[in-house]
Amino acid sequence: MKLLPDSIRTRTILVLVIGLTVSHMASTAVYSTDREQALASANEQMVADRLAVLARVIDSTPDNLRPQVAEAISQPTLQVSWGQTVPAAADHIDDSQWEQIRASLRPYFGPLDEKRLHVVDLTARAQPDLTSALHLLHGGAMTRHLQVSVGLADGSWSQFHLQGADRISSWSRQSLISTLVMLLGTLIMAIWATGWITAPLAAFARAAERLGMDVSAEPLAEDGPREVRVAARAFNLMQRRIRSFVDDRLQFLAAVSHDLRSPITRLRLRTEQLPIETLQQTKMLRDLDEMEQMVASSMAFAKDEATDEPAQAIDLAALIGTICDDMTDAGHDVVFDWPHRLVYRGRPLAMKRLFANLIENAVRYGHDARVEISSSPERVEIRVSDHGPGIPTQQLEQVFRPFYRLEASRNKRTGGLGLGLATVRGIARAHGGDVVLRNLTEGGLCATVTLPNAPRIRED
Repeated sequence: MKLLPDSIRTRTILVLVIGLTVSHMASTAVYSTDREQALASANEQMVADRLAVLARVIDSTPDNLRPQVAEAISQPTLQVSWGQTVPAAADHIDDSQWEQIRASLRPYFGPLDEKRLHVVDLTARAQPDLTSALHLLHGGAMTRHLQVSVGLADGSWSQFHLQGADRISSWSRQSLISTLVMLLGTLIMAIWATGWITAPLAAFARAAERLGMDVSAEPLAEDGPREVRVAARAFNLMQRRIRSFVDDRLQFLAAVSHDLRSPITRLRLRTEQLPIETLQQTKMLRDLDEMEQMVASSMAFAKDEATDEPAQAIDLAALIGTICDDMTDAGHDVVFDWPHRLVYRGRPLAMKRLFANLIENAVRYGHDARVEISSSPERVEIRVSDHGPGIPTQQLEQVFRPFYRLEASRNKRTGGLGLGLATVRGIARAHGGDVVLRNLTEGGLCATVTLPNAPRIRED
């Protein structure tokens, strides 16, 4: 899903924070419910005992003093009155929740039925206000209005209008603070823990990137948990095998090229010592020259691949400009217009060989060269285009294979030996980039060199 975070670390943090927060809120709700029930039960018993005592006081007071006593014992949350009027039966409710009132009054007044005990819940009639809501939000209690009428021994009635706590808010201020503290602590621990856990993955990614640019890069450290050590050991073994394969291939190519020099030299000497100079002798010498060139190019290719040139900061724009100026001085049509410096960290000689090969190919086969540069924070692109015949689409990738030539005669007058583009791609990929070819719609060929981590462009 696109809504999910992209990295494993962010997803893990999200799962931990959401899971622990929901778990904490659920446990808080369960704990608060138990606390609410315990407080409600204790509050009801206390209210029942209080009503029983007050009703007993009024019952033992002479009739002429009962109104004054009722007024004297009244409080803001408990209004007490006395009278001879019987409460309306229609208002009476038999609420089992207030059974404690009957139990508390029974020792003083004996068993109380509906004729001597009326309980009326006035909460629904009370108008809710903003103050009550804010009080509940801050951890206060919901107020319940209750009217209890008790029939005294002489037939009169003692009425109690009280306001009591009905229930306590599960989400008090302390609960919210506790949740926020837990959330912050979980987030901090999750960030640290996921960074610690995913660090080996980041190390693997960096090692793989280094391996793509340099098979002789430093091996991956074999430390950390057992699974990480096993994976690092396997990665280092793979790197050694690749390095060995590349070295063996280069050594084989260099050895074959070197060993071919002696028989070629002997053939040349024997051909030159023929008594009569003929056309066939001239063709044989020409073939031997081309063979020597192929051997020399193969040895140079192997040497270049095996060279461990250190990387350093270079000005790509100045390097390309120098190559273009030399080609222009030689009478070729080469255009390059880039007014800025383009500082890049790479291998100077390899970079010079890369762009020299591309520009020389454009001039040789397209009779001109146009060099353009575009840069972004992620990469830098150098495009070398010409107005030549282009390359058949099905061969745009094959030309990067060593010794592959579009012109099958391998005549050094019509083309090289097929190692130029192989060298170009090898250098670009050694720097973490690549080279691709495409035919232009208006005619000609464009070679695009892409290098990662484009440097900042600086004005002169």
